[in-house]
Amino acid sequence: MSKLIENNLIGAIRGTGDMLLKCMVIVTAIELCGSFITGNTGQGNTRENFLAFWKSKYLPKKYHEIGDLLYKIFRNGVSHSFVAKGGVIPSGEEKSSDKHLGFFKQGVFVYVPKLEEDVVAGILMLLKDMKEDGNNLQKNYSFVLSELKRVGEDEYEEFVKEKRIQIRNEIISGDIHPDFQHITIAKPPDIITGSTVGSTIVIKIEPSD
Repeated sequence: MSKLIENNLIGAIRGTGDMLLKCMVIVTAIELCGSFITGNTGQGNTRENFLAFWKSKYLPKKYHEIGDLLYKIFRNGVSHSFVAKGGVIPSGEEKSSDKHLGFFKQGVFVYVPKLEEDVVAGILMLLKDMKEDGNNLQKNYSFVLSELKRVGEDEYEEFVKEKRIQIRNEIISGDIHPDFQHITIAKPPDIITGSTVGSTIVIKIEPSD
């Protein structure tokens, strides 16, 4: 799980220089991490997942009481329209860093580097908790990723079938780390059949006749 969270999630937050893009990555990361807390994903769960992380022990308490407001005008703005809605002023200007989460005439001020610092610290704390035994976080993590994989593959297969697309008989890998197990076969056998049971990959190898 550390590859997806540290390499992809935190790496994307820290590696994005543009403030609006950084905001987009941050609110998406908050939502994903919230799904690991709730164990829910998909349409209808976005607000619950966002607030599950935002109002948790993983962010300072000063964030908690404004979570509902910033979900509506900050998260929904940058996620759907690229820019934040009115009533929130995201900024990366260091001279205004002491005004973070302050309420002004134009709206609530968000100093993005401080938001980044607090969110990344919270994600790392969540990752630490996920690695410990005796909680449901690992189970939720596996379920959420498996469900996202299942739903996406169902949509893909339905589209391919409907459009009668001829797919290429080739295995190709992406550069995102889903943390699923990878199986490497040194010498290709003659016959390989595979199936999936939940999130478990079952491979049967038989010699040729």
